[in-house]
Amino acid sequence: MSTSYRATAGRVIAALWLAAIAYVVVLSLILVRAPGDHAALGPRVLEQIVFLLIWGIATPAIIWSAERLPIERTRWRTRLPTHLALAIAFVVALNLVAPTIAWVVLGRVSPYETTVRRGLTGLAAVGHLALIVYAFILGAGHYLHTLDVRRDEQLRAERLRADLASAQLRALTLQLQPHFLFNALNAVGALIITERNTEAFEVVGRLGELLRALLAIERREEVSLREELDLVESYVGIEQARLGNRLRVEWAVAPDVASAQVPPMLLQPLVENAIRHGVARSPTGGRLTIAARRRDMRLALEVCDDGPGPSVARARGEPGRGVGLENTRQRLTHLYGDESRLELVREGDWTRLLVELPFHVLASVTPTLPGGAAA
Repeated sequence: MSTSYRATAGRVIAALWLAAIAYVVVLSLILVRAPGDHAALGPRVLEQIVFLLIWGIATPAIIWSAERLPIERTRWRTRLPTHLALAIAFVVALNLVAPTIAWVVLGRVSPYETTVRRGLTGLAAVGHLALIVYAFILGAGHYLHTLDVRRDEQLRAERLRADLASAQLRALTLQLQPHFLFNALNAVGALIITERNTEAFEVVGRLGELLRALLAIERREEVSLREELDLVESYVGIEQARLGNRLRVEWAVAPDVASAQVPPMLLQPLVENAIRHGVARSPTGGRLTIAARRRDMRLALEVCDDGPGPSVARARGEPGRGVGLENTRQRLTHLYGDESRLELVREGDWTRLLVELPFHVLASVTPTLPGGAAA
């Protein structure tokens, strides 16, 4: 009995049989009024105790038979007679064995015919009650078997749901990677066309680092914020090689959040969105701020730029939305449900992408923030 409800059922059944034995003993003590009554009641009480002990020992076997031969809709016509035959055989054997054991324990010799006659008399008197008790135990075994079947079905359904959710998240992550690589290769192509070969070589190197980082985290559901910021830092380096002084980056990461767990590639598409639809669209470039801080039990992330930025309609999922924002929104919903939030706001000259999700860490992580500061 590996599951908790089976262990509980076993303890309850054992307690019931022990309580029945205690009841027989107490009742016999109450009925004894004279010394001569001990001689009359002793064998009978012992016989009843032997009966109950055999019942208690046989109960696991009866439950096992219910599990091995469950009474199902398609097989009940053959299973019911089988259980009935087993029940009759057990009750008959019980009424023959229990008196014999009682006489042996008492050290008395009883003729075989007397033992058989006494057992058959008891069988005729209370055999129907024994069959009812047997049916009750059999029903308890069938109920435990039904619980096992339902539990297995629930576990399979939960595994299927988990596999489906994992496959959906995997598909969303894979959707981001070609989009990101396409934009990164465009940056390399633009540098080569303008004969900025040194910058192009540097971008290819950073792109290789990014690909290695992506391979390391692609099958993980969550990574530390430090790892995500390292990925973003490499991507920002690619864009800085392309845009030069037009892209000015500021980091505002609190030292107590670097160990926080976040989905992989959470910030990268948001940063990419801010650069391509914000800073890069301004002839003079602009500023990009990446911030992270803790608010009670929540992690707050911000990606801000002072460029034109995407429209609010695009971020809300209306026609023309970007891949990065909608993809990120879906991933957050899959992982955290209503406990996450992604919002695009426009405040003066600034476009702010706000992300909130539950704050949790892994105890063994000792991260380092961008710039080499330990968390």
